[in-house]
Amino acid sequence: MKPFATLVLSIVLIGMALDFGGVQPAGYNLGEIVLFLTMLLFLVSQTRAGVISLPLPIWPFLFTGWVALEIIPFPAGLVKALDPARDFSPTLGPSPLPASPFLTLSLYPHDTIAALLKFLLYVTAFVIAALVFDSRKGKSGLLRALVALGCFEAVYGIIQVLTGWQNIFSYAKQFDRDDATGTYINHNHFAGMLELVLPFLLALANYSHSQLSGRSGAWRNPLNSGSDSPHRFQWLYYLFLAGVMGLAIILSHSKAGMLSILFVVIGLAFLVRLQGQRKASVLGVLIFGMIAVGFGIWTGLAPVLARFRQLEEAGFFQRADARLSIWKDALHLLGDYRWTGTGLGTFGVAFLRYQTTMTASFVDHAHNDFLELATETGWIGALLVFGPIVYLLFRMVYSFLDDSHRYRRAVTLGCIGAVLGLLTYSVTDFNLEIPANALAFAMILGIGYKAACIERSGESSH
Repeated sequence: MKPFATLVLSIVLIGMALDFGGVQPAGYNLGEIVLFLTMLLFLVSQTRAGVISLPLPIWPFLFTGWVALEIIPFPAGLVKALDPARDFSPTLGPSPLPASPFLTLSLYPHDTIAALLKFLLYVTAFVIAALVFDSRKGKSGLLRALVALGCFEAVYGIIQVLTGWQNIFSYAKQFDRDDATGTYINHNHFAGMLELVLPFLLALANYSHSQLSGRSGAWRNPLNSGSDSPHRFQWLYYLFLAGVMGLAIILSHSKAGMLSILFVVIGLAFLVRLQGQRKASVLGVLIFGMIAVGFGIWTGLAPVLARFRQLEEAGFFQRADARLSIWKDALHLLGDYRWTGTGLGTFGVAFLRYQTTMTASFVDHAHNDFLELATETGWIGALLVFGPIVYLLFRMVYSFLDDSHRYRRAVTLGCIGAVLGLLTYSVTDFNLEIPANALAFAMILGIGYKAACIERSGESSH
């Protein structure tokens, strides 16, 4: 059953990414049905075996219960006492809501139910990833699929820029026509997917290098012809692929994407150094940087430098995508719905009454995943989601520094980089609202949870 589940999750992830990041309803709904059915088959097979074992922590149940409260009708007086702003409709203007003895905490229960199903899909991906990952095999089909997807997206994006063929298969791009976007509509979400993959290439390069040192753990120069040839070339191969992916991020011209991956590379090098591989961390960063920058110089860095020069222009931060204005208005929305939120998945319609910028446009996302979730589910809901993720991140860091199993340590390092990178990126964008990226993120969390928590706990008990 595990090989089948690995194949299904890999196909769904790749299919969503190739389908414009999973934003097309038909493709997303198909993936949703397939993954739910796969999870059902897993449960049936475990039931027949007489043992049901799901590697699922308690926090998804708590968050699901919290969101369920948003769609249950309560006395109108209680709802208005919790959210005084409910005396008005979520439209531009203070028209009162129709009198009703019962109201839901969610402004639009239909949207909340749809968003809750998405969350359950990501929880399903988390569980399947945790079920099928096994560090004892020394390989992971899910990670191979993720790396293959990232490499395809990177090469596709590079071709778009170098050839000027700004198409996504047969679809002619309407936006970001000067940027690498791969099969994504938005260059930021393309960079977000690569942010999830690149850390694993760096981690695998570190793993290949650690194989050179053997049991002694002594430093050996991987460029030395006397070194173990297979691992030496694997080390360079993974760094080369990481450099190609770094170039694709550069050509995406996503400022936040470039800064986030720089932060991740430095962070991973610091962890490798703490783990005792000082020379490996320095050499790895230098070679990765040389490959990425070298490719960048070859393709031309003028457009990239022009993007960063915009920071010097007067009023840049006030007009760039109007993010600061959106955040300011979203904070006012959060102030009125700080405890219960407006309902999961309702940011766009709830924001209308608070919107003071881009009033001719419908702003469906806050360009900040933390702020958007807080407005939709209140501080409690945001804490129920991001609190456990941050806790798991620290658990993975501790496990990486303490683990003697080299392959699992490498996988854990890749998970740390992916989670750290996307959380950093989420401060200025909404990658977690893109189904393919959110699904990959949930899958990586599941692998990290299995490697750093379940397997390590099992070893400790033994």
